[in-house]
Order: sequence, then structure tokens, then C-alpha cells
Amino acid sequence: MTSWDHLLVELDGAVATVTLNRPTVLNALNLRMGVELLAVLDELDADRAVRTVVLTGAGRAFCAGDDLRGLSAPGERPVLKVDPIEQYVRGEGRWPRIVARLRAMGKPVVASINGHAHGAGFNLALAADLRVMASSATLAVPFVRRGLATGTSLLQQYVGVGKAMEWALLAPTLEAAEALRWGLVTTVVADDELGAETARLATALAEGPTRVYGYTKAAVYRGYEEATVDKAYEHQGLALHLARQTADFEEGRTAFLEKRAPRFTGR
Repeated sequence: MTSWDHLLVELDGAVATVTLNRPTVLNALNLRMGVELLAVLDELDADRAVRTVVLTGAGRAFCAGDDLRGLSAPGERPVLKVDPIEQYVRGEGRWPRIVARLRAMGKPVVASINGHAHGAGFNLALAADLRVMASSATLAVPFVRRGLATGTSLLQQYVGVGKAMEWALLAPTLEAAEALRWGLVTTVVADDELGAETARLATALAEGPTRVYGYTKAAVYRGYEEATVDKAYEHQGLALHLARQTADFEEGRTAFLEKRAPRFTGR
């Protein structure tokens, strides 16, 4: 496994944990971290031995968003696009590209939210398929507090335009209980139980039908984003067609007929 400047990557059986590792700045995203994260996600997606990916942060935060002190380290000369909008969305190591890559992963991604997930960090958490949140952690879209404009990105997909607009304009800090109430996270646990609960969920997913999970993700996200019922059903139909060609489909059917728990292999 490659070594990284701003990430820690650990393998435990079929579960890979990627830790954002700039704890002194609350894991704020800079371009180097973004480039590394995109590269490691490519590696893990291609590794058939990895069947679930966990994303978390070192220290007191999951990710505090873009590094407002500067996205480039001293001495770095990143390749910047002339168009500032193109740079924001598709520039080297930018967080919108990471969001798209997380959703495109052919295996489940679990965000383990151990502290602040603010701004771009909030979007990274929402880009995961499931989220386990520590009770002391918080979510926020704080841009207007700093005189910055924002869109709501993925937020409106979870809570609707009205609530997303309220939070974008008023910039509240959301506690874990409210995040759970709005369906922004899968579960909330005590801080000292976060690691164990994340591991339990990730391990359960890693024992499931990995390729079927990937087809399901694609159908759900593309069906939603293309925003028509017919297109959503087409993606669902494609996912079912592909899933029926997997070894795990045959195992699931056989296990059902034999009245036993399935033994999925991810194939």
C-alpha cells in the first residue's frame, strides 16, 4: 500500500480505513490531501480484497472543510484552471471530485464522524453511503459567517430545499441528535463507542454481496440525480440485471431455499 503525506490507510481484513491526517488544522482540505484521497480511493476501489471503506479524521475533527489559510502548501505550484468555476468544481484535488468519487465507489463507504464535519467536510460525510456519528460531533455549513457564498450541494437531497436554504443562510451548528432526527446520519453513539460501532457496521457490510451493493449504489444515486421516475426505474432495472449475474445472487437464492444464512464472497 502506498504511503501518503496527509492520509493514514489501514487494512483490517476486507475493511479499509482511510483517515484524514492533518489534525493540527482539524483535517482541513488542501489540494495535496485531495489529490491523495482521490488516488487512494482509486486504489481501494480496484482492490477486490477490500469490500468496505471507512472514512474518518485524525484528532478532534472529521474534516473542518477547505483550508481557508490556503489550499496550497508553501512552495507548491498546483496546476490551476483559468476559469474559477471550473477550478472550484473540477480542479486538482477539489472536494466536488472527491464527493463524486465516493458515490461512484463500487463498494460501501461508511463515514465515521468523530468531530466537526463542516463545509466541504459536511459534503464528504454526506457523500458516504452510511454515517456513524459521535455524540459530541457537529455538522455545519458555516460559509455566510465568513462572508462566503455557498450552495447546499448534497444537503438538499437529504432534507429538501427549504431546510437546506435555512441552514445555508442562518448557518447553525447541528448537534448529533438533530442530525439523526433529520436523517443526516445512520446512527449516533457515545464518543467512546464510535470506533466499535463503525467497525461493526463496516464488517457486516464487508461480509455482504459487494458487487450487488455497488450496483444498488449506482441505481439509487443516478436514479435520484436524473430526477425522473422512468430513469430511476431504468437504473434500478440495470442494477437488478447485473446483480443476477453474480455468484452472490446464486448464493443468496440457494441460502433462501435451504433456509440458512448466506455466505457472500463479494463475487
